[in-house]
Amino acid sequence: MNLRLPLLLLLAQASLGYASTDDLAYAGFLHSDVDGRPITLAALHSDYDIQVSGDIASVRVTQHFSNPTDRTINARYLFPLNRKAAVHKMTMHVGDETIQAVIQPVKQARETFAAAKQAGKAAALLEQHRPNMFTQQVGNLMPAQTISILIEYTHVVDKVAGVYELVVPTVVGPRFEPEPAILDHEEAGATHWQIDRLPRYSPTYGIDLPDTLPPDRLNLSLTLESAVGISNIASDTHQLEGFDRSMQAADGSTRMARLHLAQGRSQANRDFVLHYTLGDAGPSAGVLTHWQPEEGGYFSLLIEPPATLDESATVPREMVFLLDCSGSMRGLPLRASKLFVRKALTGLRPSDTFRIIRFSDSATEFSIDPLPATPVNIALGLTYLDGLNGSGGTVMTSGILQALTPPVPDGAIRNVVFLTDGYIGNEMELFALVGRALGAARLFTYGTGTSTNRYLLNELARIGRGFARYFDPTRTTDTAELIATQLAAYLNAPALVDISIDWSTLQPETVYPREIPDLYAGQSVRVTGRFRQVTNGIIRIKGRTGLSEATLNVPVVLATDPQRPAIRQIWARTAVAERMHNLSVPMPLRKPAASDDDLVSQATDLGLRYGIATRWTAFVAVSDKVYNVEGNAESAEVGLSKVAGVSSSAYTSASSPTKFTGYGAPEPGLWFSVIGLVTTFSLLRRRRRRLSPG
Repeated sequence: MNLRLPLLLLLAQASLGYASTDDLAYAGFLHSDVDGRPITLAALHSDYDIQVSGDIASVRVTQHFSNPTDRTINARYLFPLNRKAAVHKMTMHVGDETIQAVIQPVKQARETFAAAKQAGKAAALLEQHRPNMFTQQVGNLMPAQTISILIEYTHVVDKVAGVYELVVPTVVGPRFEPEPAILDHEEAGATHWQIDRLPRYSPTYGIDLPDTLPPDRLNLSLTLESAVGISNIASDTHQLEGFDRSMQAADGSTRMARLHLAQGRSQANRDFVLHYTLGDAGPSAGVLTHWQPEEGGYFSLLIEPPATLDESATVPREMVFLLDCSGSMRGLPLRASKLFVRKALTGLRPSDTFRIIRFSDSATEFSIDPLPATPVNIALGLTYLDGLNGSGGTVMTSGILQALTPPVPDGAIRNVVFLTDGYIGNEMELFALVGRALGAARLFTYGTGTSTNRYLLNELARIGRGFARYFDPTRTTDTAELIATQLAAYLNAPALVDISIDWSTLQPETVYPREIPDLYAGQSVRVTGRFRQVTNGIIRIKGRTGLSEATLNVPVVLATDPQRPAIRQIWARTAVAERMHNLSVPMPLRKPAASDDDLVSQATDLGLRYGIATRWTAFVAVSDKVYNVEGNAESAEVGLSKVAGVSSSAYTSASSPTKFTGYGAPEPGLWFSVIGLVTTFSLLRRRRRRLSPG
């Protein structure tokens, strides 16, 4: 790979008044040769302003595109947002103009953007490719000009293991995109849906581009507030400062906290994750409402499981550990996965059995049959585990089929623990496969990495009636040991199952999710819906914990409160997500029954009516003024940071955008482990024969 830095970069630096190589991140554009192909890189920095009220986040992210060169460019930026983000507003600032973007069907938005570029106008186009993956295109960015794009979105903050977890992804990790499998006609239904291909991946610092120029493009500030008090505010991913304790409560918690990054601007190479707890508000459920004139009301109901669990219904478990051993997992991620499995294996009950499956280009298994969790078998499993290494592609379908296809042992429940970074592009294919093959099993996903594919892992866990957890492999050894032990302990039985709601005299409409998932200790779920009548009442939430029935009565006031527009946006985003869930389900099993075209049409209508970005709706902004009179423009990419802790083998070359580099041969360490295990099993078999009577 040939890389050269022309004089243009230095001239751009001088024109902006930068004096040191540390400032090259803001110096505009880098013209490089990548494998003999010229690439223009756009400079960009992003500012996040986050407001969190209880467990609802409202985020404003401003993307600043600058052009200190003497050429007009059309820039493109591949970036992530939270997987639950309801993107409801976009504003473009160029020169003395402020343009409010409009929402259009994606094809129309692309045509609007293309026509604006052709006319020489400044323009911006925001598209969603996955719920957590977006592209921003900026047209006719003139020399010495800056175009700023403000994106606004809301989402519910997840509760994980009793702690609220705010996640702000900052970089899209690499993706492996295998050829889509051909679905059986009867399983797929009367029609075959097409899997949208991923957008092309951008050049990456340290891979396609010089690793000496990783742009420190991230700035982040946030405000936390709650009526019940906030405590235990901490981030394991970024250093924070600026706590405001002026509203401190009597119990030592604070009603408001303002924070920002301690180091100022930061590299965008890992998720920003913040944990906090809210003071005990008493009930295990509560309702928020919002009234929209001419539409009616929207509500959001929070449900948490009982604090005291009935463990009398403990049954034997078949624990299936499914490890991603592809090239992207090489090194730290796979080491962290092994640490978790080691902790989980040593914590198995005597009544449990276990299997270990590894996959990359194909899947192989430690043992043909589930093994009893005896000390000898666990020791053999640990030996096999130690021999695993990472290489090759990420053909997840092979591993999932290996895990779910064999029959479950009599009298047991099957728990599949899937450990991966999620770096694939065929998400819909995986969702459909798990929906068809899951049976009575439960699927738990453990994301291992600093910027994992949370959309994939959370959706797989939802379909699999389990949960998703995340593990940062760059943590210190002692911290990693503690986290692995805690995560392994979460694999006990659900805290509350078979959840239903008796709405009594209340008459809600279009309530989501249609099927409330099982809840594990430390989790919560939000049920959102609409209402037409302003009324009071008591709803009854029912469920089962172990062998005991559990009931919770919740007073509800459905009022004309116009102060929470985020509730309306979250409802619309959840309604779109329900359609996307259904697209991954074989047609005969869809509830309610709908064709692919119907589901896409419904999701598109929701996006247009509520002004939110979806796979089928996009935001586009066009200036009134003509900026590019000559009409010539050069295409430019925004270079991405390499994800912290991820092996270089996870990334594609510039000439092969849809395949990872790496190799698919079996790992040498695995062969040695297999030979050792075969020898050990042979010795054990001979020993049993000598000890058996007759």
